[in-house]
Amino acid sequence: MSMWLLHQTLSADEEARICERTDLVLPFEGLPDLTHVTNQAEARKLLGILHPDEPPESINRRLERFWQRFSNLQIEDIIAVPLEHAREVVIAEVTGHYHYAVGDKGSDIHLIPVRWYDKRIPLSKLAKYKEVFGSGGPAMQEITAVDVRTAVRDHLPHSYNRFVKMKWLLVIFFAMSLIRMFTKL
Repeated sequence: MSMWLLHQTLSADEEARICERTDLVLPFEGLPDLTHVTNQAEARKLLGILHPDEPPESINRRLERFWQRFSNLQIEDIIAVPLEHAREVVIAEVTGHYHYAVGDKGSDIHLIPVRWYDKRIPLSKLAKYKEVFGSGGPAMQEITAVDVRTAVRDHLPHSYNRFVKMKWLLVIFFAMSLIRMFTKL
């Protein structure tokens, strides 16, 4: 399971209704329908067609940035979305595969289906990580720092946080071991 941070530019009204949405918009601006792209070679070819005047090194840099986000986003991944107006972070789980839509004005819309968790995290609880959750960073990035992943995971529902169960089993095992040790004395 990967964790992602997805910055969205939303009004206060859109933020209030974000959990009613069944899809999140992915930041793949300037790219057409990607449903046919299944490997890096196809993605490189598409980027070469879209940017014919760019040198191969520039295409490779674009490919690295795009492919890391596009190919690694999987079902059951967690996406954290900071809400600037509400000063909260909402968390969703990816429930399906990438799909494409055309907007009202003919714009390309890249979507991923999600299921929202009820609990919202106040940004004040994540103040230690304001450089990660604050605006100004990349539109979408994988959360790889262990402490940030732990902070997000700690706010997931108990049933999802499968490590919580393991911690309790270890505590019970340790307690039983201590009881056996002291009863033998």
